[in-house]
Amino acid sequence: MHLRARLALIALLLMLVPTISLSIISIDSRIATMIDDMSRSTDFMIAQIFEQVRLALSQSNGDVTTALRGSQPVRKLLDSTVAFGPAVVAASVVGDDDTVIVAANGDGEGKPALSLPSVRELEEQASQWLLFTSLPSLLTAKVYEARRRVDINGKPAATISVGVTTALIADQARHLLVVIVATAGLVIAAAMLAVVLISNRILDQLANLTSGFEQLAAGKSPSELKVSGPGELSTLAEKFNELSRQVRADRSRLDSDQSHLFDVVRSIQDAVVLLDASGVVLFANKEAQERLAPKNGSLEGTSLVSALDPAHPLQALVQSTVEGTEAHDVPITLPAGGTYLVSFFRLGRERVPAGLLIVLRDLKPVIELETALDSSNRLARLGTLISGLAHQLRSPLNGMNMRLELLRHEAGEAGGKHIDKLRHEVTRLDEAVEALLRFMRPEQLKLSDFDVNELLKELGARVNSEKIKVEYQLDPALPSVQADRGLIYEALSNLITNAEQAMPDGGEMTLSSKSQGNAVELTIGDHGPGIAKEQLDRIFDLYFTTKTGGSGLGLPFAMRAIELNGGKIAIDSEVGQGTICKITIPLASNAPAKPAVSSAA
Repeated sequence: MHLRARLALIALLLMLVPTISLSIISIDSRIATMIDDMSRSTDFMIAQIFEQVRLALSQSNGDVTTALRGSQPVRKLLDSTVAFGPAVVAASVVGDDDTVIVAANGDGEGKPALSLPSVRELEEQASQWLLFTSLPSLLTAKVYEARRRVDINGKPAATISVGVTTALIADQARHLLVVIVATAGLVIAAAMLAVVLISNRILDQLANLTSGFEQLAAGKSPSELKVSGPGELSTLAEKFNELSRQVRADRSRLDSDQSHLFDVVRSIQDAVVLLDASGVVLFANKEAQERLAPKNGSLEGTSLVSALDPAHPLQALVQSTVEGTEAHDVPITLPAGGTYLVSFFRLGRERVPAGLLIVLRDLKPVIELETALDSSNRLARLGTLISGLAHQLRSPLNGMNMRLELLRHEAGEAGGKHIDKLRHEVTRLDEAVEALLRFMRPEQLKLSDFDVNELLKELGARVNSEKIKVEYQLDPALPSVQADRGLIYEALSNLITNAEQAMPDGGEMTLSSKSQGNAVELTIGDHGPGIAKEQLDRIFDLYFTTKTGGSGLGLPFAMRAIELNGGKIAIDSEVGQGTICKITIPLASNAPAKPAVSSAA
C-alpha cells in the first residue's frame, strides 16, 4: 500500500502539473485573444466613424458642433455602432472642451465626457506574460474607452470616443476557472483510479496503443499493434488496427481526389483564388497568379490584401464579402488590363467566414463572341440590301454597255478613246456588282481532303517580288484537311497578296503550319508597317481598306471562304512590327498524322 500511495502521488503530480499548466496557458491565451479581438473591433468601428466625421466636417462651413449635430449619417453610424458593435456600450464625438457634441441615441450631448480607463491599458495587460496574474481584475465587468482625434488643417477639431465593456471577457474567465477546477478534480480521480487498476503489463500495452494513436493523429502510418491475451485491450488493439487500415485507405483516396481536384482547378481558364479566414492565399491557379500576383512573386502563402495595391478594385469587394455580402458576377477592370466578371463565395455559415473563394472570369472571349455575332448580323442585313441593289444595277449597266458600243461606231476614231474609257468603267462596275453577288450568294461547297502544306508552297511560289523572301515553317507530319480547296486557295491567295503589298521595299514573309487539336493552324506573317489598333476592328468590314486604290473586298471574301469551311481567321498587328494572320481549318475525318520526314530527305 505504501508503494501504491507513492505511485499515486507521483501519478497525481505528473497529471496535475501539465493539466494545470495547460489550463493556465489556455485561459491566458483565450482571454488575450478576446481582448485583442475587442481592440481590433473597436479600432475598426472608430475608423468607420472617423471617415464619416471627416466627410461631415469637409462639407461644413467651419462650425464643428453644428456640422456634427446636424449630420444624420454620423448619428446613424453612432447609433448602429452601439446597437450592433460587440461589447460597445457608448459611442460619441467629443469637442476640444471635453464636452459631448454628438452621441449614440443622444446620450449625454452637451455634457462633459465621462473619464474612463483607456483600452490601451487592457491591451497592455493582454500583451504581458502570465496574464493570469491580472485575472482578479478581469473577473468583474469594467468599461474602457478608445479614442481617436480628428484634425482639420492640422488642428484638433474633435475626438471620437467608443466605450466597450469587458463583461463577456469576465464571463469567459469565470467559466474557464470553473472548467479548470472541474478538470483538476477529474484528473485527481482518474489518477487515483489508474494507479489502483493498472499493472505494469497493462501500462505497456496502453503505451503501445497510445503510440499508435499518436502516429495516426500525426498523419503517419503505424504498424499493426499486437496485444497478447484476451480482454478489452486485445479487442481495442484489433479495432485500432481496423481503424488504421481504414484511415490509410481514406487518406490515400483523399490525397488522390485532392490532387485531381487541384489539377482540374489549375487547368481551367478562369482565375481561382482560395483564402483562409485571415485572408492568406491558400491556393491560386496559374491564371490568378498571372493576373493578381506581384512581379516575380508568388501569390500563395501571402496575404491577398497586402499583395494587392491599396487602390485595387478587389480590395473593397473582399472586405464587403468578409462582412457578409457576397458579390456575384461583378464586372471590374484590373490595373494590369482586361475586364473580368468576379464572384465571391463565403466558406462556412458562421458570421465570420472560414475562408473565401474568388473566381475571375475573363470577358474577352464573350466580347469577341458578341462582336462576331454583331458583325454577322450586320453582314446578313447588309447582304439582303446589297443583293437587291446589285440586281437592280446589272440591267442598266448592260444597257449602257450596248449603247456605248453603238455610240462608238457613230463617234468614229476621235471619240472612240473616250467611249472605251467609259466602257472600261462600266465593265469595272459590273465586275464589282458580280463580286458582291458572289459574296452574298450561298456557296455550294466542294469538300475534299488535301494537303495544305502543298497549297502554301504553291501560293508562296507565286510571290512575284524579288525583294521578298518567303520563309517556310511547315509541319511535315501535318494531317490532311477537309474543305473546299478552291475557296481556301482564293482566301489564302488574298491574304498572301496583302502581305506582299505590305512590303513594297521587300522583307521576309513567313508561311507556317502546325496541328492544333482537331484542326490545322496556318500562319501568314509579314514585316510591313502594321495596322493601327483603331483600324484593326474594321478590317473585315466590306469596302474598308487602308491601301490606296484598294477595293476593301479581299479580307471579307477571305473570312467568308474560311468560315464557310468551318474555320476561323484572326489577325494580330502592331504598328511598325508587322502583321500576323492565323487561319484554322478542320482536319479531315479520321485523318492519320503523317510520319515526320527529315528536311534533308
